[in-house]
Amino acid sequence: MDLERKKDLSLYYYIKGIFSTVPFITIVDGYPEELLTIPTIAIESDTLRSLPFEIGNRHGSPQRIWFIDVFAETKSQRDEIGYKIVYDLEEGIPVYDYDEGFPPTVTPTQIGMLVPYDYIEMKIVKVLPELVSKLYWRATISFVADYTNK
Repeated sequence: MDLERKKDLSLYYYIKGIFSTVPFITIVDGYPEELLTIPTIAIESDTLRSLPFEIGNRHGSPQRIWFIDVFAETKSQRDEIGYKIVYDLEEGIPVYDYDEGFPPTVTPTQIGMLVPYDYIEMKIVKVLPELVSKLYWRATISFVADYTNK
């Protein structure tokens, strides 16, 4: 399995772990395409870029931009979910070797960390009632992460 996919899965399982005691929250890998069940957390990566790491070395330091969308029933629920994610992301996200298998049947070996770079941003997304039949509360959490295998 590609390292980038292992990072995807690691963030997905990290968020699932944060909310493991809250079974009514749906967590999806990618933007929800089916009928939206509220509350839902959707995890999606965006830009992958390789920044020069050192002079004379052609291998860059990979960074990715991540988006975590929160869809909630109330403003309070949106804020509580969003704040929890933001503060937990500050610690970094362990990256695991999912070639060994997947939770809960296997606890794969940790091979590195995704470390948020610069800042983690939570932005409120306003949804106009005239555009949707049911008003819901939404936020997008974004961050850039460096991968380190240390």
